[in-house]
Amino acid sequence: MDLRRTRLAVAALLGLLLCVLPVLYSTDPAAQSGQEKTQIKEITVWVNTSSGVYHCPGTRWYGNTKQGEFTTQKKAQEAGNRPAYGEVCQ
Repeated sequence: MDLRRTRLAVAALLGLLLCVLPVLYSTDPAAQSGQEKTQIKEITVWVNTSSGVYHCPGTRWYGNTKQGEFTTQKKAQEAGNRPAYGEVCQ
């Protein structure tokens, strides 16, 4: 009878590990924890202060307009600036 309980306990633990391990080692964003999903990336953008448009890193006008300043995307949006081409930075 003890052997049967031991086997059931081992089977239950193996089943649990088979469910948990793929999630722990997954690179799939859908499998990540809720805390990681809700974190907002602090991306530094270039705001063209004369037009009120901000540019993402790696784009043509990032840091290349006559008037502008670096700030975070969140602060740029809070100040009423809009993203270039309607695309927010990822």
